[in-house]
Amino acid sequence: MDIPRAVLNLRHFAQTVPNNLNTSNVRTDAGVVNYTVREPVGVAGLISPWNLPLYLLTFKLAPALICGNTVVAKPSELTSVTAYMLCKVLQDADFPAGVVNMVFGTGPSAGEALVSHPEVPLVSFTGSTATGKHIAQVTAPMFKKLSLEMGGKNAAVVFSDCDLDACVNTLKRSSFVNQGQVCLCTSRIFVQRPIYETFLEKFVDIAKEIKVGCPFSQEVFMGALNSKPHLEKVKKYVKYAVEDGGSVLCGEGVDLLILPEDNKQGYFMRPTIITGLDDNSRCMQEEIFGPVTCVVPFDRGRGSQACQQL
Repeated sequence: MDIPRAVLNLRHFAQTVPNNLNTSNVRTDAGVVNYTVREPVGVAGLISPWNLPLYLLTFKLAPALICGNTVVAKPSELTSVTAYMLCKVLQDADFPAGVVNMVFGTGPSAGEALVSHPEVPLVSFTGSTATGKHIAQVTAPMFKKLSLEMGGKNAAVVFSDCDLDACVNTLKRSSFVNQGQVCLCTSRIFVQRPIYETFLEKFVDIAKEIKVGCPFSQEVFMGALNSKPHLEKVKKYVKYAVEDGGSVLCGEGVDLLILPEDNKQGYFMRPTIITGLDDNSRCMQEEIFGPVTCVVPFDRGRGSQACQQL
């Protein structure tokens, strides 16, 4: 997923951005000329996360370079090797020295220095909501150009007249792709009550069929989570769900995780489906960032209740 999407990023921006860089001139009936000039900003500070380290870095890097800017990028310290390998590729492509610069370090040290530097007029950040708020506070007094992509709590609404099998297959991918470690992953599913039980049965069955293990195997759909602390955090949310009155239908604490001997030390987890939660519960409101999704029924109209809960 990471490498193919990165290639698409580079091709997309190479094809589309140059068409939007021209100077435009418009003469009005009053004899006034309106014109727009597009110029590089200067140094772009790019901060990318660990969950899709190449895809999300190139998503920032490509448009910044095509628009004529130089770049100082700070990748996540948890996936810095990916950024280092990209640097080597750029060197092999004879990129001029100093056009793309990588700074490796943690957020409080390297990230803070980058976003607060007075000669970095543009900052693009993808990461947690708390860090995004902090960056907004730091950069606001300097009126920097700012792009913030932060946490999410995506939801799906499944109506009773849907193609149920198609929905189940789509939601399998949207809930559990990349081990659920994507801010766009579906972590709440609202299902109209007439098909609720049937949907649950089909969705649980397809989740139980998901193979977990080494991602180099063609049969494996889910690999390991990013780190031991992150795995423990995701498992803690499953415990929160039980404390809040939910039922775990499959996955963590229910299904046995069977792994090959050489994978048993990895940070693996079964795809987990939870029901019976109130809309104000922690798993329904907070970003989990793992292979956990919650399914709840709704009754009234064409999703009016569900839409109010989104």
